[in-house]
Amino acid sequence: MKSTLLATAAAVGLLAVPQAAFASPPDRGFFEANIGFGWTDEDFSRPNASIFDDPTNYGAKTRWLFPLSDPVHFQTDVFFEQSDSVFNGKFAKQDSTLFGGTAHLIHPMEHGRIGAAGSLFSLDAFSPGFSYPTYRSSVEYGLAALEGQYFLEHWTFFGQGGWFGDIAGCDGVEGCVHNGVFFRGNAAYFFTPNASLSFDGNLFWGDDERIGSVSGGTAQLEGEYRLEDSRFAGFVNLKYAREDVDVFSGTAGEDNTTLSLGFRMYLDSFSLFDFSQRGPSMNTPNFHHELTTEGQLQYEAWWASGP
Repeated sequence: MKSTLLATAAAVGLLAVPQAAFASPPDRGFFEANIGFGWTDEDFSRPNASIFDDPTNYGAKTRWLFPLSDPVHFQTDVFFEQSDSVFNGKFAKQDSTLFGGTAHLIHPMEHGRIGAAGSLFSLDAFSPGFSYPTYRSSVEYGLAALEGQYFLEHWTFFGQGGWFGDIAGCDGVEGCVHNGVFFRGNAAYFFTPNASLSFDGNLFWGDDERIGSVSGGTAQLEGEYRLEDSRFAGFVNLKYAREDVDVFSGTAGEDNTTLSLGFRMYLDSFSLFDFSQRGPSMNTPNFHHELTTEGQLQYEAWWASGP
């Protein structure tokens, strides 16, 4: 769990820095809790091989912005997510757990911000086709990206792209992704300073550490409303994800749709619009469901290739 330890140590160390070291107090942040309900459809040819279930997800995250100086800001994120019933009831275990952290180095500009991000996260997942007899896979992942925002009167645009992959190999013969690349874009429109609707799209490609390749993408809509004169906001998120794995001449894929509900407690006096342009509004993808199911899809694609 090296990434867990590193992310925790980084967050604790950062929060321990004296307040006097910052150009203004580090009060730009939020805490979030969420729960999601998913539906998964599998797409592979092995007969009587209904593997995936409809997962339930719950998680929490926090993000903070530290204005070190006028030209340099620092943002830190810590996130946790649990996914249950990823696989169906014929298996004793069906869950996965993800925990990690991200650091962003940000340069404010007249009409936006540019930055670089680095993330470490640990994925502990049940893999029914691999890792006999434990059927568990524990993989440490890293991510590095360039990112930028552009601001208009009622809009905040966000773009990001970079690399992700395992950084310590796999602890069994299950699949894990390396040499991955991703590109994503986000557009948020603010009907009022405290009511927004955003769209986020992401495409990714990578290689399995053993054999084959993986590709996919996500698209999600999120509406958020912050109560007037309150620290609290509620949000609804609808996300669609598609993943495909190729091994030799065989393929396998799955579709996942998730409806999530949650709330955020903001520890500042910003509106949602101000927070999107002056607060810790950058983030990074964690690929949780895609990385959890990739190992099983690899097995299904290998079977379909007829070795």
